[in-house]
Amino acid sequence: MENNELKLGTEKDFAVPVERLYQAWITEEDLKQWWKPSENHLVSVENDVRVGGQVRYEFEGKDNQKDLVILGEYKEVEENKKLVYTWNWDVQSDAIPLSEHVLTIEFIGDGDNSKLRVTQENKEEDESVKPHEHGWEKSLNDLQAYLSK
Repeated sequence: MENNELKLGTEKDFAVPVERLYQAWITEEDLKQWWKPSENHLVSVENDVRVGGQVRYEFEGKDNQKDLVILGEYKEVEENKKLVYTWNWDVQSDAIPLSEHVLTIEFIGDGDNSKLRVTQENKEEDESVKPHEHGWEKSLNDLQAYLSK
């Protein structure tokens, strides 16, 4: 890793088998229930979970405005174990450039429990990675609350 890259990571334990955790991460029905970055609602999911497959999440903010799209492409796929994909926020704003990140999501199983580890790498040394740290923690808390229902 070069010095100019920024990396952040977080992890969380879940009281569900790893297969359930993996499904909650990749299926549209599950994602729409728990994933609400910056209080946006997920309205459209394209998730072709295979190497070279595309990721596209479309979110709606206040007043039904589509103000956030996340685009990416899968680089590595190991079912119930690991996903690596590009993660580009397109916020439909001239003030904020398209940010390019690489996400590594690790699913670690332990019987009826599991752990999720998120690592986000930023190509450039810029501050856009900082808000993501809080965002991931909130998202994983929301996922945990959803899966414990």
